[in-house]
Amino acid sequence: MMTLLLLNDDTRDKNEICDFFSSAGYQINWSETSATFLAGQSLREQNKSITILQIDHTHPFPPDIANLTQGLMVPWRLSLHQRTLTAPNNNKIKLTSLEFTLIKTFALLEIGEVASRKKIIDEFGEHYLSYDQNRLDTMIMRLRKKIRHGLGLTLPLNTVRVRGFSFDDLLILDH
Repeated sequence: MMTLLLLNDDTRDKNEICDFFSSAGYQINWSETSATFLAGQSLREQNKSITILQIDHTHPFPPDIANLTQGLMVPWRLSLHQRTLTAPNNNKIKLTSLEFTLIKTFALLEIGEVASRKKIIDEFGEHYLSYDQNRLDTMIMRLRKKIRHGLGLTLPLNTVRVRGFSFDDLLILDH
């Protein structure tokens, strides 16, 4: 976890700012005055992952502040060789052949892009018209449960009514 030291002489937006960075994965250290800037400098020397941000009327909240949070987006990782899925919390789980094929389908798409049922079933090597759709629904339900219990996180695989399914988080292939 990265540490963020916020220096602010004006505490009106303190809760909003702290909530924003906390939800992005930063550990927040808040200073009411800029006097603790030197303490922040010594923290930086001890811990290279600390970011110091001055926020006041002369240093307004940067408009592109979201850039600070983008570096913290830890992806889901799908290993091609081990056929495992690694969650952002670094826990791993072994996938069956069909589970692996399903997740791999989403790794080849953009975040949130919908994969149709037909595309998924084609990836399984089955014929769409003769494939029992309940098998796909059951497999996805079991996979979500397996991930929740095995990795301690909710799989960001969402049903998109009428269209198919989407994986709404960063997913990359490990070669």
